[in-house]
Amino acid sequence: MKAPIYSLDYDVVVIGAGVVGLSVAAELGPRARVLVVETCAGIGYGTSSRNSEVVHAGIYYPVGSLKARLCVLGRRIIQDLAAKGEIDYAKVGKLIVAVEPVESKSLNELFENARRNGVEEMERLTAREIKVLEPNVQCIEGVLSHSTGILSAHSLMNYFSRKARQAGVDFLYNSPASSIKFMKPGYVVGVRDQGALTEVTCRCVVNCAGLYADQVAELIGIDTARQSLSQVWSKGYYYRANGLPLTSINRLVYPVPTRLITTLGVHATIDLGGGIKFGPTGEYLENKVEDYSLPATVSKQVVDDIARYFPMIRDYELEPIMAGIRAKLQKPGQAHRDFHIRECRDMGLPGFVNLCGIESPGLTAAPAIGKYVTGLLARFH
Repeated sequence: MKAPIYSLDYDVVVIGAGVVGLSVAAELGPRARVLVVETCAGIGYGTSSRNSEVVHAGIYYPVGSLKARLCVLGRRIIQDLAAKGEIDYAKVGKLIVAVEPVESKSLNELFENARRNGVEEMERLTAREIKVLEPNVQCIEGVLSHSTGILSAHSLMNYFSRKARQAGVDFLYNSPASSIKFMKPGYVVGVRDQGALTEVTCRCVVNCAGLYADQVAELIGIDTARQSLSQVWSKGYYYRANGLPLTSINRLVYPVPTRLITTLGVHATIDLGGGIKFGPTGEYLENKVEDYSLPATVSKQVVDDIARYFPMIRDYELEPIMAGIRAKLQKPGQAHRDFHIRECRDMGLPGFVNLCGIESPGLTAAPAIGKYVTGLLARFH
């Protein structure tokens, strides 16, 4: 970073220690003096720890969008890290299956979209070919993505955390950001540290606050409603089928998504230990309360959604095992919204990088987001 006009505590304050904030810190650490402030007691307490842990190929997202570009690049970086033994990862592949003829058009569009996004190793399969790979899956045709994988989200976060600390990045936990003021030549970030207010001065701020990113943006005066950056929360549940043989599914299996592609449907995933889980469901929350409690019962709709492509699920009892919440920019019924990642100099906030709506494929894209944000701040270092 260029030497500031006045002495500042840090060059960059990163708000949030989820997978994206950690990636940003790891990339900026060798180039700048960085402080990460986090509301919780450690890294990855929120959305980063409560997801499918799927490494997406880049199939679904509009061509040229940040989601598409950063997902493809992030997936390649993850594969490189895995090849070097840095993270826990497996390239297991994914089937996207059409169950009814009406879904074939959407499947064709997905295949073409993936090709235009630069996704490698895609293959069209007939029902008979799929039966050989997945005898328990019911469909009329499908697409096989060989490059889709799974990983341990914690191993990726631990890698970024380790890399950041080795570069001299400081971390402050149990310390929510309570105020942000732009005062040339930089910012003053108010942090609640063990109840006491501490002010930290810095040249740049990166808002990686996840579920609370819109609230952090409002601290600096960004009108999130006017800028269409008010996040809505969607809660989803994951299930396991008690007694289901681990050999019932050999790779990830997804239904064809809705036309708006705001959710990928209740899918079947395997984890690094060979376990099988189904989910997530998705329902918008009227009130933004970070509540990860599980339902007492499993709705018939969930069973029916899975049984469309995996009929044998009706022979087993589903049990809720995890809940997750993701922040979305699109409201119910609205079409896809891209990641919002922007340096706000045109708003009179040079060096303030705002990240909102970092939902799926945020985990896959995280390594690339760190590089992208570092590029946005290139003129400051």
